[in-house]
Amino acid sequence: MAVDTIIRVIDVQAATEGCKVVYAVEDTETLCLWEGTPPKTGDVFVIDTQNPGKGARKLGEAAEGSWTAGNDALRWRKPVTPGGVSRMEILRRRHIIRRAVRGFLDQQGFMEIDAPLLVRGASPDLAVGAFGVGDRYLVSSTEYQLKRMAIGGFTRLYSLTQNFRKGDSNGRYRNPEFTMLEWGRVGGDMRQIEDDVEIMVAQALDQLGLSSTITYQGQEINLARPWEKLSVLAAIERFTGIAVNDFDVASCRKAAEAAGMEIREDWANNRDFLFSLLMDHIQPQLGREHPVFLTEWPMFQTTSATADATDPTLANRSELFIAGIELSDGFAGLADVDLQTQFINHALSLRASAGQEVVALDEKYLAAMRLGAPYGAGMALGFDRLVMLLTDQSHIDNVLAFGWDEL
Repeated sequence: MAVDTIIRVIDVQAATEGCKVVYAVEDTETLCLWEGTPPKTGDVFVIDTQNPGKGARKLGEAAEGSWTAGNDALRWRKPVTPGGVSRMEILRRRHIIRRAVRGFLDQQGFMEIDAPLLVRGASPDLAVGAFGVGDRYLVSSTEYQLKRMAIGGFTRLYSLTQNFRKGDSNGRYRNPEFTMLEWGRVGGDMRQIEDDVEIMVAQALDQLGLSSTITYQGQEINLARPWEKLSVLAAIERFTGIAVNDFDVASCRKAAEAAGMEIREDWANNRDFLFSLLMDHIQPQLGREHPVFLTEWPMFQTTSATADATDPTLANRSELFIAGIELSDGFAGLADVDLQTQFINHALSLRASAGQEVVALDEKYLAAMRLGAPYGAGMALGFDRLVMLLTDQSHIDNVLAFGWDEL
């Protein structure tokens, strides 16, 4: 039975009778004997694969002399590493993971929103750079939009959309435009949010046909539930050998020195700097054998989380690490607008001290909070990084349709 298939001619070779043709169906190449008039490299046809060339119908062709070994039409068909899978196959798997994530959230009664990409206020966090567009910003997180809708009566929401962060163009895990999954449960707590991540990943593994044990860049990682929970203080002691007392400057400096980190003299008494140094040392070591939720963060490291009920110096915040990669950041959100404003202004002062742009606040979010923000919890997960982990890719470009430098 004849089956019409769309193909791209990759190579044409002379033969005793007629010619031999290498053609590609998506990312699979086939060598065949071509009947009839020889095609040109780059031609696109609809053919009967049982009788290639016979009755072939041309759909397109390459301009004369433009077909080369590294041309753009082959970008997604070629293996990303020698002997590895093609980028086209990785994007197929990305679609499966996206479908699994959406399927879980839909089963849980969440509603997906189409969040705006241009917003009036930017994130005040020191580590988040903003792209200004006219009198607005490209969104770096949909957190404030989800929370405004929660104030308006929606109880389970999520967005899976593009976010933008200026300056995130360096490194294996960063791209200035990236895909973020954010979701929140009104009335929920961090235990439920952590459970959400564990189940999402389990369902994605199932849909990919993978077991709970994966290999990422040569390291075997067990993703079976439940995942470890480790406090920040316990992590510092585990990886530096130093017990830090309430994140005070002296013990943070001692832990950093024990880890062999160089401390600039002008930053030796800066708690924020010392803490960042310690996190830079610790985070790559987390989740190497199984995932780890890093919990009980100091309050001075958050702009939106509530304080722990038993220790107000600690935040209800949980970050997930797998294979040393920060995958997600979640917290129980503030309902106190005055405290939220105070935290935002403090973050803006840090930006000013560091010589960074002091961005505009999302005043509509703060105004909405005054109407009565409900307690709840939520999380933001780097979807591209999740795809990297579950497809064993070393660079974020491999899991994107277009990397930053490919446009």
